[in-house]
Amino acid sequence: MAKTDCAQNVPKKRLYSINELATEIGGTKWFWRSQIWDGQLPFVQVGRKMFIDFVDIEAFITKNKNTY
Repeated sequence: MAKTDCAQNVPKKRLYSINELATEIGGTKWFWRSQIWDGQLPFVQVGRKMFIDFVDIEAFITKNKNTY
């Protein structure tokens, strides 16, 4: 019987819209826009839409993580 690992072959989503960030990561759409406008979060622009790379989201979270 052949083993199928199709779930491992599906690429992860790389670019997230601002709406998706607000829904999946948290915060508001305006929070994420302000981070882009302040230069804190790099983005990819396609037409009028802004997309954020998952790698940059992870780096943003790591950079802003506080430990007490």
